[in-house]
Amino acid sequence: MHQYIFIDESGNPQFYARRKRPLWTEPNFVPIICLGMITTNDREGLRKKVFDFQNQILDNILFNSIFSVRQPGWFLHARGDHSDINLKTVEFLCGLEGFRFHAVIGRKIPEIFNRKHNGNATEFYFDLIHKLLALHPLMEDTRYHLFLSQRQSNTEQRFTQAFERVLTTESKDRNLSYKCAVVRSRDFPELSVVDYLLWALQRYILQGEKRYFAALEHHYEQILDIYEDDGLGRLYTKEDRFEVEKASPFTIAGTKK
Repeated sequence: MHQYIFIDESGNPQFYARRKRPLWTEPNFVPIICLGMITTNDREGLRKKVFDFQNQILDNILFNSIFSVRQPGWFLHARGDHSDINLKTVEFLCGLEGFRFHAVIGRKIPEIFNRKHNGNATEFYFDLIHKLLALHPLMEDTRYHLFLSQRQSNTEQRFTQAFERVLTTESKDRNLSYKCAVVRSRDFPELSVVDYLLWALQRYILQGEKRYFAALEHHYEQILDIYEDDGLGRLYTKEDRFEVEKASPFTIAGTKK
């Protein structure tokens, strides 16, 4: 059996600017980075549905006159899309089936960052990927195809190592094979699904706007708030839904939410 895993992020893992200037002392510092993944056994079907939806946008006079949509190579990207496209895409995703979604919330806590990750943003980022992958049980006799949305600091070697850590933790003797690749989001429409689900989650946390998250809530299988509960972490499931009110504040002393 073949299984496909697509991973994207919302936010960035940076704690410092040039010359080690701490970013968390600035009022516009974003105190979290969210990573998410979808898993599917029917990649072809999922890919076609997203492509077809994008083409509907391009063929619709209500949307194809929007500046961002008119640009060559346009693809679904929540932060860059017009609010009309945001709404239409969320409506589309509400009824989309054939995948499962998991997410991690990485609180950007300087003390933990420096102690656990040696003040290294890349270490922090790939530790989040490892914890995200660990949320998905691995199955026997499965060929895994993993795709990570390309960012400047991404490397296929580190991505592969993160997955191998999961393999080592779960079992060394399973009959599993895998291939990891770092890819461009514009070339993989499946990543737009991850992007929008993360955008809805982060918008709920940082701006308090719950409507998009609430509309898509049935897709969120698990959300791991990694450094909640004094660093122990808290896992939210469909039986124990994530709500901002359940969590401690997503802020850092001296900054605003």
